[in-house]
Amino acid sequence: MEYTQEDNLLIQSYFTTAFLVELKNIDFLNSDYYKNASFEDKFIKENLPKIGIDNQGTMLMVLYTMLVVPRQLLEKDFPAEFNALNGKVDELKSEATSTYRKDSDGIDYIRHIRNAVAHARVDFIPNTSVKFTDENNRGEKCEITIPLQKTGLFLTDLQNVFMKYIETLKVKMK
Repeated sequence: MEYTQEDNLLIQSYFTTAFLVELKNIDFLNSDYYKNASFEDKFIKENLPKIGIDNQGTMLMVLYTMLVVPRQLLEKDFPAEFNALNGKVDELKSEATSTYRKDSDGIDYIRHIRNAVAHARVDFIPNTSVKFTDENNRGEKCEITIPLQKTGLFLTDLQNVFMKYIETLKVKMK
């Protein structure tokens, strides 16, 4: 059995995200390999250690990779997990407001965070929090704020959905 195009996209997106996490975990930017590497753009080499691998840009890339790209592909196979992610965000958020009519029975945090990331409506409050804003052309708006120190918990739960998907692929391929 070969991977489908969708499987390939999800696997490669996940591997890239996991690779960045592993580089962070091994403190790659402080390694001799990094220090002795030759970069075409010296500015990047000099400044990347200052902002680190787990910076705001990385967070946006990870959220895009794990929410925007696969949403429809993963959500249909793992609806309970995506529902649990909504519960996780509800626990972690410091603030959330929505004027969306669809949210009258409860905010669909994952949908709104996904839309905010897809449309680059993410604001970082330095050393404090990240705010996701989802708006439509009917004037409806949702804002969700998560403390920075809690975003890792959300990303870990999101990564677990991906890992569950990868495990199902391993079983299919046997």
